[in-house]
Amino acid sequence: MARSMADGPESEPFRLATSASHLLHRAEQLAADRFTHLVGDTLTLRQFAVLVAVAENPGLSQSDLVRATGIDRSTLADTVQRMEKRGWISRTTAPLDARAHAVHLASSGTTLLASATRHARAADAAILDLLPRTKRRTFVNILTKLAKLSDEAAAKAERDAKRQAKRAAKDDKKKKQKPATETRKRDGSRKQRT
Repeated sequence: MARSMADGPESEPFRLATSASHLLHRAEQLAADRFTHLVGDTLTLRQFAVLVAVAENPGLSQSDLVRATGIDRSTLADTVQRMEKRGWISRTTAPLDARAHAVHLASSGTTLLASATRHARAADAAILDLLPRTKRRTFVNILTKLAKLSDEAAAKAERDAKRQAKRAAKDDKKKKQKPATETRKRDGSRKQRT
């Protein structure tokens, strides 16, 4: 298990005040609270992220939206469904994959995004204003690095899962072919004996 210099001996109690994962969660709560305070409760920070991702790349599939936003697959599916019911986005069959949906902004989604963007920028500024001016760029750079590492880990996990599924399918195919081959061999050896 990876340990950092901030980790104490294993016998020390776990401290939330020094837990990176807990502190990131608290920072996420701060961001969501600032966003909600400025935008209101019509639109969540996650929904805003979906609107921005779709505006940047119209026609993304839901799988692409998972990668673009960092929202987990099941949460994103629920979010997209609710957003479609509200008329903010539309989903059509993807041109290259009939099993996938291409997501587009609806006109009300475009209007909502335009009005929320100003507030989202203000929410970001309010968070950064809590930090000393000399630490803001470093803070954003660290968050950017963490997001990039997360994306790389997710892409690697996806590649590994595909590779493993291919290997399993290949093994299954071999297992199915093996009995047929063995039967032919047995039949051939019987013919030779007679």
